[in-house]
Amino acid sequence: MTASANNSVADAHLRELPESLWLSMLFRALPVIAGALVIAFTPDHSPRFGFAVFGAVALWSGIIVGFEAVGIKNHPLRPVVFARSIITAVAGGFALFMATGGHDWATPGAFILTIAIWGIVTGLLELVGVPFARKHRFYTNEIIISGALTLLLGVIVAFVPPDLDEAYGGVEQITGSLTASVQAVGFVGAYFAVLGVLLVIEAITLRQLLRRAHETPTLQETAQ
Repeated sequence: MTASANNSVADAHLRELPESLWLSMLFRALPVIAGALVIAFTPDHSPRFGFAVFGAVALWSGIIVGFEAVGIKNHPLRPVVFARSIITAVAGGFALFMATGGHDWATPGAFILTIAIWGIVTGLLELVGVPFARKHRFYTNEIIISGALTLLLGVIVAFVPPDLDEAYGGVEQITGSLTASVQAVGFVGAYFAVLGVLLVIEAITLRQLLRRAHETPTLQETAQ
């Protein structure tokens, strides 16, 4: 009885989630997966390149999240999601300016600082919203994972030395060097890849859970 009651409560909470929420997760996955692929298959990991890719992904993501906050009725975390969309879109616009402007401000230090600030602020903002969505366990898990990953990215990138420049060398005498921008852009690419895959998995899972939750009352009524 207890397990059945718990399942009924969980299904009731799931039915309160907007049907289009899983689509928003899927759309959010598209830009980060695209960014991960661009970084993975492009040898140039300069600061300007990093700003360009991060800027495009962040701006696209910020717009999608903004539509999620404004367009989805009864969103469980509208204020937090809207704030996240603004911060991400602004960070994306700033990064694109750094990538395309006729200036020499696109330095490794500037890229590291931008990613670190955005990651830490956005990650903490998402985690702060967790207590306000506790009854929606699945959505809470998504926020925790996304927030923790983003915060972790910001912290890791913050510790990358801006003047890092170590030659590869070694026994195989590999040419080139590990620079601050190569490492920082690589971390961003890894973050995009992991987050994108997780968002796709969560979107598909949420779609299945929502369908099951909406079908459950109908099955109960039929049994009666």
